[in-house]
Order: sequence, then structure tokens, then C-alpha cells
Amino acid sequence: MTDILSIIIAVVAIYFIMKIAFKLLKVFLVLLVIGVLAYILMNYGFLSGLL
Repeated sequence: MTDILSIIIAVVAIYFIMKIAFKLLKVFLVLLVIGVLAYILMNYGFLSGLL
């Protein structure tokens, strides 16, 4: 359940970043959100079984 919640939060964050932020800042923040999501899923979620 927390995996799905993390993905939903990341998608919502990316949506708001796309609407509000500037272009360079937007790219940086999107990569940051994806990185944080990958980190959370690798440590606590379903990706921990893969690696």
C-alpha cells in the first residue's frame, strides 16, 4: 500500500512542478522526485526484492 501511495505522491509532485517551476528548475526537481521515489522503493518497497 505504501508503494502505491509513494508513486501517487511522486506523480502529484511532478504535476505541480510542471505547472509552477521554471524549465531548468523543473528538470532538476523532476529528476530529484524520481530519485527520491526510487530510493524509497529500493529501501522499503517492492524494488528491494530485485536488488
